[in-house]
Amino acid sequence: MEQTLQFYTHIISIISGLLFWTGFFIIGMIAYRYSKVFNKQTFYIFLMTAPSGILIYSLLLIIKISITVTNPEINNIIQIIAYVFFVISVFFVLISILKFNSVLNALLKYTGDKK
Repeated sequence: MEQTLQFYTHIISIISGLLFWTGFFIIGMIAYRYSKVFNKQTFYIFLMTAPSGILIYSLLLIIKISITVTNPEINNIIQIIAYVFFVISVFFVLISILKFNSVLNALLKYTGDKK
């Protein structure tokens, strides 16, 4: 029973990681459009690539559950590496969102001054 619940937990983690990455990729596409319309640097490439650690996290979880390793130490190492990539990715996503937010705030101030 415990192994079944752990399997479902990993599947949900993989799906949520992919959805999380997709959401930030879409935000990157929106930032790309802002850069074209307003001719400002919006750091859209950084927004699109920063969540790649989330993809690595999901891939490592897939490896962990698809390859049945009898040695639990290897599973623990894979899990730790996955978490490290996830944390690094979240850090870079935070930086990229803050940069994009500062660009949007500058555009908001610019349109506010025109009125």
